Amino acid sequence: MKLYTHLIALLSLAAATAASAHISYTGRNFGSFTGSGLETLTLGSNAVTGNYGWASGTDTNLSDTHKLRAYTFTLQNAAIVSLTFQGYTYGSVTNALALPAFSLYSGLAHVAPAALDHDDSAISTAYNNAILGTNNWDGSFNALGNWKIGSDDGSTFADLSSFTYIGNAADGTSANYGSNPATLGYALDASNNVVSFTNDTIHGDGLADGTVTGTFSLAAGSYSVFVGNDQYFGTNNAGANNTATYGVKGSISVSAVPEPSNWVLLGLSFVITGLLLRHRTRNS
Repeated sequence: MKLYTHLIALLSLAAATAASAHISYTGRNFGSFTGSGLETLTLGSNAVTGNYGWASGTDTNLSDTHKLRAYTFTLQNAAIVSLTFQGYTYGSVTNALALPAFSLYSGLAHVAPAALDHDDSAISTAYNNAILGTNNWDGSFNALGNWKIGSDDGSTFADLSSFTYIGNAADGTSANYGSNPATLGYALDASNNVVSFTNDTIHGDGLADGTVTGTFSLAAGSYSVFVGNDQYFGTNNAGANNTATYGVKGSISVSAVPEPSNWVLLGLSFVITGLLLRHRTRNS
């Protein structure tokens, strides 16, 4: 009986470990926002495994989603959204994410009680093999464009979760994340033919200080944010730390979209400021 009990405990631990490696928003759901006024929230005590996950998603063989953390939020109305991620230590997590970066997408991964998405599911493997070539990929994550991933319940490509790319923000400069963003992304059309599309570029903030912020004007809907480190180690991730955990703290600020009249006033203020500066320069 004691052996049986120990076996059950070990199996339960293994199952919990496997599940935690799949895409999950547990502890990283910013919640739902009305977009009618200023709303803010900070989520600490989260960690990313590995120091290369986001940057790896900028090259042509994509990145392992196990090396990122997924956040989510929902907008009830259109809004201006600012997202900030900062390296952070807590408890036994003594490493802070040194160069945080994130990509923002519309769309969500599968959530419990459905099976959770992961790179090595049969349907994810079939999809990635179809668009990138058999075993010619590190994972499913595309930091600069659209991508798909599925769960063990998926049997066709229609069962895949889809992430539609919106934008990115990265800490530092190309000295950190390289100058090698993938020029093309790949997907399958309705007839399962491979099609290509142009990826975005990396939007670095110019200062490698362990904090990054990006601001976006978004429609009502549900969104996913994938966060990781933006140190690039090449297509094979040679020399990267694959196992250490790095703490990260995420914050969101949601505000109402300005009325058209306010945009006009803001534009006029920029024009007036520019004229005053030009006048001052001419008379100096």
